[in-house]
Amino acid sequence: MKYFLFLNHPKGEEVYKVSEERENLLKEHFKRVDVIMTEVEVRGERYRALVDYSAFSNLGNFDCFNCQDPCCADNPTIYEKHTREFVLDNLKEYNGLTRNVDILLELGHELEDVITSIENDFGMVPDENVEEEVSLCTCSYKPNNKSTLCSLHSLCLNKALDVKDIVDIKPLVCSLWPIDIVIDEKEELLYITVPDDFTTGFTIEDYYDTVCVNRELSQSASFRRKNPDGFEFKDYKPLIINYGETLKYSLGEKFYNDVKKILLEKELVFIDEFEEKEEQILKKINIE
Repeated sequence: MKYFLFLNHPKGEEVYKVSEERENLLKEHFKRVDVIMTEVEVRGERYRALVDYSAFSNLGNFDCFNCQDPCCADNPTIYEKHTREFVLDNLKEYNGLTRNVDILLELGHELEDVITSIENDFGMVPDENVEEEVSLCTCSYKPNNKSTLCSLHSLCLNKALDVKDIVDIKPLVCSLWPIDIVIDEKEELLYITVPDDFTTGFTIEDYYDTVCVNRELSQSASFRRKNPDGFEFKDYKPLIINYGETLKYSLGEKFYNDVKKILLEKELVFIDEFEEKEEQILKKINIE
């Protein structure tokens, strides 16, 4: 088994391979919980998927504007061709956010070399500069001395692109984080869930350190020491709502509709909650 969203990780099998212990925990979990079988469509490819659907009624709050945790600390993927083209088409604005071009020029690179690196290098900067002079994820930027945001996402919003475009341009792992997808290539089957008390033994992310999907953690003194603002208790909403459009365009309308339908039938969410939603993916930061 492999962590599906990390199949394109620069470190390869070291990251995406699921250990035998975790594989056994995953299989036991999916035997215990209620699931649905559905189909997902990812980057034009279709897969059968077994979904731990109740996990999508779990509460989430993706308040990146107030987060001090290093979610964008590294490059989780080798960037796709169309993402590289988007960066090159918007190079001035991209550099205005990330300063990547300026950094490389200061280091003695020629502009032509910078462009070649964006086209070819796994991290869109020379390998020796990845997570060094160009710290954190190549596409991250700091709008202030607090939060770290995604330049690709911000550029899309500044260009008034819709959710479909944002999901297409950003790496899939970044759009869907921290949702967990494991692929069993022998069975040609995806297992889809979310980190929580019951799954954290096999998910790639640790629920107890992931405030986006752990409302109790957001109220703890240790978390508030680092994050005095944001992550309001009331802003935690079921994932199917806060992540609705993201799920639809990342995993397909059938996945979204099937999960939404079963959650409504089981009264794990209610229809009026969908009417009140505000997609967090479309929020912009206000810089004073």
